[in-house]
Amino acid sequence: MISGGGRCNVTNKIWEPDELVKNYPRGGNELLQPFHSFNSKDTQNWFESEGIRLKTELDGRVFPTTNDSRSIANALIHKADKLDVTVKLGHRATGFSQKANQWDIETSNGNLVTDILVITTGGSPAIWKSLASLGMAIVPPVPSLFTFHCKHELLSDLPGISFPNATAKVGGKPIQQSGPILITHEGLSGPAILKLSAWGARELHELNYNFPITINWLGLKDKQLVAAIKLEQETNPKKHVINKPVLDIPKRFWQRACELSGITVNRNYAEIGKKQIHKLIDLMLKFNIQVTGKSTNKDEFVTSGGVELSEINFTDFSVKRFSNVYLAGEVLNIDAVTGGFNFQAAWTGGYMIGSSIKV
Repeated sequence: MISGGGRCNVTNKIWEPDELVKNYPRGGNELLQPFHSFNSKDTQNWFESEGIRLKTELDGRVFPTTNDSRSIANALIHKADKLDVTVKLGHRATGFSQKANQWDIETSNGNLVTDILVITTGGSPAIWKSLASLGMAIVPPVPSLFTFHCKHELLSDLPGISFPNATAKVGGKPIQQSGPILITHEGLSGPAILKLSAWGARELHELNYNFPITINWLGLKDKQLVAAIKLEQETNPKKHVINKPVLDIPKRFWQRACELSGITVNRNYAEIGKKQIHKLIDLMLKFNIQVTGKSTNKDEFVTSGGVELSEINFTDFSVKRFSNVYLAGEVLNIDAVTGGFNFQAAWTGGYMIGSSIKV
């Protein structure tokens, strides 16, 4: 209900398994074959067969045309009702244990007994504890998909400015991502930052979220920016630099960069020298900043961690040591970048489990 800002980013337009798995920092290899059985195109077909019209936005995310998460939730509830599924409200599962070939589920409102146990509880510490007691390996959870806290005079008072083709790299680590970057009140956000946090989730946790990053705001090489500045020097030599950004760079950001490069308000293009151009290049294409923290808990909606994937048979998402137990979703050590991919892993796991269970 809260996903996609209340609109429910139900999946992504990417459906080819080889391309789809590239969006999973953890679990991509294991999901390759399941995605051949049920991928994002299948998810869209399923919801549309249930009367839910979907739309694909420019960035590839898929939403209900109503822009309302309740459309997706109601479709699932209606399907459960139609199939006579009993939903027990007020029965929070707190643990389970095996009895003969059945499972005794402990809940906040009494115990339940089942022949087949399907666990899709997401990041539940109590459930992970119960699974660990059965001998399953659990990868300790750490945050994924978070924004960065950082301060610098280049960013001060410029929240809301974004760069569509930026690149960010963690210093000393082979962790780099490209895409839109957004300046916020706290530091940096946007798809490239979120992807960086996902792919580097465990490494950044080990660094206690204190590390340097280098940003290329424009995604250009030095010579490209130099050429753009020289073109202005040739065609607009008398124009004040601070009032005429090159390459459609946001004006307020350009003005701040000029100030930090020693380019005064009245300096025109004909008057700037190599030293100032090099300073602009450093700020625009090689900007170094220290990250000093991550977003608060309320912004974290995905974790890296969960049941070790070697415990699972991915032909049907059953637990290798218990043929009548199945796991799907974020209870597993599977997580994805933003864009509907985490939901897709859940839909695929659910489909594979539902197709294999005989009731």
